[in-house]
Amino acid sequence: MNCPVCNYKKNTLLLKLNNFPIYQHPMDDTSNIPLPHVIDIEYSICRQCAHAFQLNYNKDILEAIYKHHYYTPSPENIGASFRYDFIKFISENNIIDKKTLNVLEIGCSSGEVLAELKTIYSNVDYHGIEPNEETAIAAEKKELIVEKAFFTEKIASSLCFKSDLIYSRHVIEHIFDFKDFFKAISKMSHSTSTLILETPSLDWSITQPSTQAFHVEHIHVFSERSLVTLANQFGWFKDKSIVTASGNLIISFTNKEKKSLLPLAPSDNGKLKQKIDKDIQALQSYCKDEEFIFWGAGSGAVTLLALTGLKPLYIIDGNPNKTGKRFCGLNYTIKYSIDTINALINKDLDKKLTVIISSSFHDEIKHELTSLGWRGNIYAPYALK
Repeated sequence: MNCPVCNYKKNTLLLKLNNFPIYQHPMDDTSNIPLPHVIDIEYSICRQCAHAFQLNYNKDILEAIYKHHYYTPSPENIGASFRYDFIKFISENNIIDKKTLNVLEIGCSSGEVLAELKTIYSNVDYHGIEPNEETAIAAEKKELIVEKAFFTEKIASSLCFKSDLIYSRHVIEHIFDFKDFFKAISKMSHSTSTLILETPSLDWSITQPSTQAFHVEHIHVFSERSLVTLANQFGWFKDKSIVTASGNLIISFTNKEKKSLLPLAPSDNGKLKQKIDKDIQALQSYCKDEEFIFWGAGSGAVTLLALTGLKPLYIIDGNPNKTGKRFCGLNYTIKYSIDTINALINKDLDKKLTVIISSSFHDEIKHELTSLGWRGNIYAPYALK
């Protein structure tokens, strides 16, 4: 298979994840989800633009996930560090100014970032596009204008406005058709528009190394080189970029052509595979004689369960909207973290238990455990380098 970004023919195997769960998020009812529930995933990396991509994926299954099983809306204070990094990037680079009249978020989820921006920059019209019905309704409750659809050229052509700032956060790694995606952006932009794309960083993943960016929903993992290469093809040119401490690449683009060298390609040399093996062995060894619970009921938990075969006593989460939901194919009902941790502390059971932080929001969860008075061990595999 040629590289989906630059069409280069030569690529090498980067990562293989066997028997990996398809459904990464808990659901109210898992009884009507058809088989298969697991799949083998292979990522290759392009030797020219350093783009990582899945060799095979099922578009129909993924579209169904995005519409119905993708994300559970959360309270404003849960998992906030990613969006604060993004808003900081906008603020420090003065991307929204007095000339900014209209902002569009592609894949706005439940509208947390748009709502936050609205409180900071009030004299701007904010719009969102979101295919997931549950989260789109949550965004509308924040008094945001939301189009409930996938972002396509056809949908963009039906909208009667242009945006000064168009951005997407953790969307482009899911995109099947780059040409249609950028054509849609073109329909929504004008000659001085700014485009911002945020996505998990392959450079960071290899440098750490970390496997958190690799799962069934991410059919792409971008290096800075590959994302700039892709955007250049459609008339967007890098202006500013950062990689956050959490491993997210954020790049702002202008449609005024800039002559610049492509970013350097990251070098893997088998480190990701070694990292997986090392992390699996370390976590299995740590939990061998311990009773433990997982805090974090999302893709991080599903990944750890798939790779290690561990069986926690509970899976808990700080998002109360996940309470009572279940993972497809797993015999766990999600418990609310605050109630569970308080109950364990009150019964003096916390000293004998370990909390495995099965989430990339490990700093927030550690802080919450400390504030609750947790006295047992804490192990955060996604924080390890």
